Amino acid sequence: MQWIQFDDKLAGYRRELVLTETRLDHYDEFRQFFRQELNLQPEDVDGGRNHYFQAESGRVYELIFVGKTGRFFPAGLEILLLVKDINPLPDEDEIDKDLWEFLRWMISGVGGEWTVEALESTGYLYRVPFAERPAKSRK
Repeated sequence: MQWIQFDDKLAGYRRELVLTETRLDHYDEFRQFFRQELNLQPEDVDGGRNHYFQAESGRVYELIFVGKTGRFFPAGLEILLLVKDINPLPDEDEIDKDLWEFLRWMISGVGGEWTVEALESTGYLYRVPFAERPAKSRK
């Protein structure tokens, strides 16, 4: 996954909502991580300045950080897949794999009690097809 920039909003693409997190501030370390890692400013709220990442698949996603009255910014996050013209959406599993890549990046950046190993273990438990099987610990 890599972050990319565009000078202008991309013409010729439609935006398909693929993930919404309405309580990004539930654990403040996530809200703070995005503010620091992406240098978010209050004027970035609700699409003021969006951020884009390209997954290993080559697909491009747009992040919109949402503000809510009376809550710290960012209060929420929307991730949209950019799809060229009238091209069909990829299979849900392909989008999920890209989003899993984003979650791995986020969890590794937040750190502390949040670990990629715990994410992978949880994903494996819920049968996420691309989650890595946790290593067995020996005691």
